[in-house]
Amino acid sequence: MGSGILIKFYREKKKLTQEELGKGICSVTHISKIERGTTQYSPEITHLLSKKLGIDLKEELQSLQQYERLLDQWLDSMVLQQKSEIERLKNEVEENSLFLIQSVKNKYFLLQSRYYLMQGNITQAENLLGKMKKHRKELNTYEIHLLHHLLGMTEVLKGDFRQALEHLLKINEKEYLNHEFFYQIAIAYHNLHFKVKAYYYSELALDYFRKTNNFKKVIDAETIKLINEGRNELWNFKDLVDRYNRLIAQCEILNEPSKKAALLSNLAYEHSYAGDNDHAKKYYEKTLSLLNKNKHTAIYLNNLIGYVYCCLHIEGKQNEGQLKKLIEKGSQIAKDIHDQSSYLFFKMLRLLHENKKKQYYQFIEEKIIPMLEEKGKHQQLETYEKTMYQYYLDRGNHEKALQYASRLVQKS
Repeated sequence: MGSGILIKFYREKKKLTQEELGKGICSVTHISKIERGTTQYSPEITHLLSKKLGIDLKEELQSLQQYERLLDQWLDSMVLQQKSEIERLKNEVEENSLFLIQSVKNKYFLLQSRYYLMQGNITQAENLLGKMKKHRKELNTYEIHLLHHLLGMTEVLKGDFRQALEHLLKINEKEYLNHEFFYQIAIAYHNLHFKVKAYYYSELALDYFRKTNNFKKVIDAETIKLINEGRNELWNFKDLVDRYNRLIAQCEILNEPSKKAALLSNLAYEHSYAGDNDHAKKYYEKTLSLLNKNKHTAIYLNNLIGYVYCCLHIEGKQNEGQLKKLIEKGSQIAKDIHDQSSYLFFKMLRLLHENKKKQYYQFIEEKIIPMLEEKGKHQQLETYEKTMYQYYLDRGNHEKALQYASRLVQKS
């Protein structure tokens, strides 16, 4: 089968018709069957066709097998997040004209789309994946599962988690042995607020990453698992902090500042949730220092919002002028990058900073909560629903407090 594909590839490369290639050797029909791999042919015909094409078919077959292994190595490097190796293998893959051969072309394009996703170039990835969907009939079983995996990853990056699950749950784990897709399923369920399912799939992903020594992804899966364990009467805050600190130490060993920043941000949120704004502020400061080189991002703004929020809830002296500058700075960045959600949060913080408490709570109820509902940001939504419950309870408005209590009970 492989030799027929190679004969067709080099015939087309030399711009020969099947008739021209077969002249003096065999019929056009026989050439067609050889290229499709539907007939046997003698070593003599192999020799004559190779000679006419100017190739050594045995060596070319070995090259094709090596190239297929190279594609697998490229995929492995992307799963393992080996940045320098990814680029080296990409160059090696694309320097070889064999990527145009039909048997490997589809896999090459699928892996190229994965590379684009890794670079954050969703548009390019979607263009390639759209073409692959049109040529679905040409894909083998593994490639179809790979396509679903990549489509799921794309939707996760776009924030459409229900659509992501539509693709990811079609994958057969027995036919597709790259069980990394369990991690994307965990992310989708986490963002849809299905904590039990998110925890379950993060466990499956964690087991796979440990077995394959994928230490960077172990950190990612552990993080999702930690977030979704939930808080109950057995919840131990000190144990949670210790586990986060162990993961942060691993990030330092592996030189992964972006993962470290994400963990510090989560830890800051956990302290804030526990009412310890002093420690939360310190962790947000550490996060912002790691993100300082790339301020024009939603991630940076989210942590800046957290930092300012904590500062405004700490009793005692605060640098009011500095906080005002940070709010204005955050608002401007949010405008510049067209981040409407962050812009609303900074408007909310401005009201809190100016001590306009009535307008502050009104803004949370009328702007922040509906925005979080629309975006599906359930964890933040729960925090602000608790804020409004306490606000109405303190004011003696038991009817409104009960409404928010009911919303919180439904989610527990």
